[in-house]
Amino acid sequence: MTELLCTLDATIRRERLLRAGERVAVACSGGADSVALLLLLYDLRSERGICLSVAHLNHQLRGADADADEAFVRNLAARLGLECISERADVAARATGTNLEEAARQARLEFFRSLCVRGQADAVATAHTLDDQSETLLARLLRGTGIPGLAGIQPEIELNPGRLIRPLLAVRRADLRSFLQERKQEWREDASNLDTARTRNRIRLDLLPQLEYFNPAATAHLASLAARASQEESFWRLFIEERFRTLVQEETGAWHIAAKQLLEPLGDFYSAVSASPHAAEAAQRAVARRLLRRLAEDVRGDTRRLTSEHIEAILHLAASGQSGQRLALPGFQVERVFGELIFRAPRPVESPDYHYEVKVPGSVALVPCGHRLEFKLVAASDLEQGYNGINAGALDAEALGTSQAATRRTLRLTVRNCRPGDRYRPQGTARAKKLKTLFQRAHVPVAERARCPVVVSAGRIIWAARFGIAAECAIGEQTRTALVIRMEPLEE
Repeated sequence: MTELLCTLDATIRRERLLRAGERVAVACSGGADSVALLLLLYDLRSERGICLSVAHLNHQLRGADADADEAFVRNLAARLGLECISERADVAARATGTNLEEAARQARLEFFRSLCVRGQADAVATAHTLDDQSETLLARLLRGTGIPGLAGIQPEIELNPGRLIRPLLAVRRADLRSFLQERKQEWREDASNLDTARTRNRIRLDLLPQLEYFNPAATAHLASLAARASQEESFWRLFIEERFRTLVQEETGAWHIAAKQLLEPLGDFYSAVSASPHAAEAAQRAVARRLLRRLAEDVRGDTRRLTSEHIEAILHLAASGQSGQRLALPGFQVERVFGELIFRAPRPVESPDYHYEVKVPGSVALVPCGHRLEFKLVAASDLEQGYNGINAGALDAEALGTSQAATRRTLRLTVRNCRPGDRYRPQGTARAKKLKTLFQRAHVPVAERARCPVVVSAGRIIWAARFGIAAECAIGEQTRTALVIRMEPLEE
């Protein structure tokens, strides 16, 4: 085994990134890093006991060059005898209200997650390298990151269902190119990587070489810092989760915490140790800041645009605010009511409860959420590849407990908005989960959750928007009749 392959294998074992029997889709753009990752995992596939495929998303940003990248990846997959799953996304059209890079990142995440929802992959591997880790850390430092931002790129994140893994975080980009040259394997070059109008490219092409002039190990040291910070963040996540569940009470659409408990979330922890008042106060403040970010994540789905100034403003409200005072912050508001702080998400513009009975085949217009759900019954043998996705799914009609109705093609279902306490087991997951938990992990803002439709049969959820079909209703070898559900935007 070559040194590079040993490094990759050691990372996989240390981080437990791959499990025997898993279907792993390698995200391949055609660039050197992703091509090298594909070949390396191809060499390891038998030893690790994984089933490999190739995934490519054409962002449609570079015209003929993007199409040539797609063709290159398809040809490479065919030469290796691997399935290639290729899709296209009009990223430029999606960039309204956000920058192009963020829109592209979101499109890729949706593509990766759809592979797991459709059952085409259990994990998606991307080719982030040690260099990418260092560049990310520098970009965050320049932007003004907090301590959690030092953790950089994580080796594994949940996609719900499925996982996103980064096996190359201990490998230098130059080593991957040397590997490809030794294998006489070509790759595609993206000219936009040389565009110094992009901050990330300036860091890569100008800043990092300058840092390595002062210390040749600068890139490795930055990546090492990110790895250590990531390990410490694992502790903090567990600790803050315990404090959050202990100190925060949630009612419908509102989260309550006592101002004193927010300012002193460690309680009397210091009574058993010798600590100066200044050290104790600093420690309480550090925990309070993290607790507020965890709280904001629950209220609005994520912490984007939440700055340190916002956090300090909430702490000031807890320390010296008057009852009735409010703060309007990105995606939520905080009100002081006597000795409590109450966090609320903005109310949806229009989010009434809805409940429809649907006869299959048929459709229903969901005006509150701006979509239409269509239902049809087809022979399982007539299903096209990739029938499960973010906004579509195919289930075993006979698994709904109404096989006779399915045979007569008079299946009846209920479509409604999701409600508190709803739970089900999405395909690709081991156990049932609350929809609230799935929304939180997918960073769905609270204001949008009530609009998301679910489909119910015989009192159980069989399909949910964003998360797909229930595992117990999945298509199997014995399936004869499939229920196909598709969600599309309402026409103007």
